[in-house]
Amino acid sequence: MIRNRVIAGALAFASGFAFAALPSHAAATDYKFELVGKPQLSARKDIVQIRLVHTTDGKPVPDAAIFESKADMGPEGMATMGAPVKALPAKDGIYSFEVDPGMAGTWALHLAAKVQGETETVRGTVNVALVK
Repeated sequence: MIRNRVIAGALAFASGFAFAALPSHAAATDYKFELVGKPQLSARKDIVQIRLVHTTDGKPVPDAAIFESKADMGPEGMATMGAPVKALPAKDGIYSFEVDPGMAGTWALHLAAKVQGETETVRGTVNVALVK
């Protein structure tokens, strides 16, 4: 009887170490998208620059794969009004997007990304003042 308790205790102790040794992964909520500077106007389209940041250490994530980008005027109360968004090549951890707004105002840029080593999709929204 005592022998069974000792064995059970040893197994529980060992399994605790086994779980502690497993690598921990950040959650999708440990990342955020940030606006980099003000949008620049180019050929009547706004160029918006975004940085993806790992919030626990404040470091930028330069190698994320942003696979979804869309814009709407939700901040202005017109969420059904969308604008075409075109992803541009990323450079030095800065992700650029060309947005062709139908009108000036505050637009919501909705993004979704896959971060290397993470299983969850990182999603976020950045509000940005665009001009036409």
